Amino acid sequence: MGDASVLGTMNGAWILDKTRGSPSMRGYLECLGKGESEHDTINIIECDASTFRIKKMSRVTDLTLDLKLGEEFQQELPGDRVKTVLATSDDPGKSIRILSRMPTMNGVATVVDTKTLKREGNILVLVQTLVIKNEQTGAENTTVRYFVPHEGEIGPAAVTAKGTGVEVSV
Repeated sequence: MGDASVLGTMNGAWILDKTRGSPSMRGYLECLGKGESEHDTINIIECDASTFRIKKMSRVTDLTLDLKLGEEFQQELPGDRVKTVLATSDDPGKSIRILSRMPTMNGVATVVDTKTLKREGNILVLVQTLVIKNEQTGAENTTVRYFVPHEGEIGPAAVTAKGTGVEVSV
């Protein structure tokens, strides 16, 4: 991976690079029973040695998630359902692993969301690997997406985004 000291950190705004990897979330969303459409996906990340904050803006989501590294978080969902989230990092600011278990329309899904900062030439790239498994059906999907630094204005959330403006904290 190279010298970690020249990488910088994940802190900042990142926009999905639709030209490579698996930018489509179709397989992931099918495991959850949701649809997909074209819309910019932007993640705004703030992290340090003990916390990870991400604001996710896409066609499907507009929410902010605040996590304390190493502490499981439980979020109550409608219908007496509970989602659990655990964020860990061996190298805070450079990589994060978020393990989630959540009820879906098709059973219970386990999601491992790994974000790793990499340098490609003179540009930083945030590589996201999402592995989702529907525990009831056995369906599994791996999606790899690449985010590049985003500068400039960030537009409003998509009208189709759920959780518009919602903040979830540990």
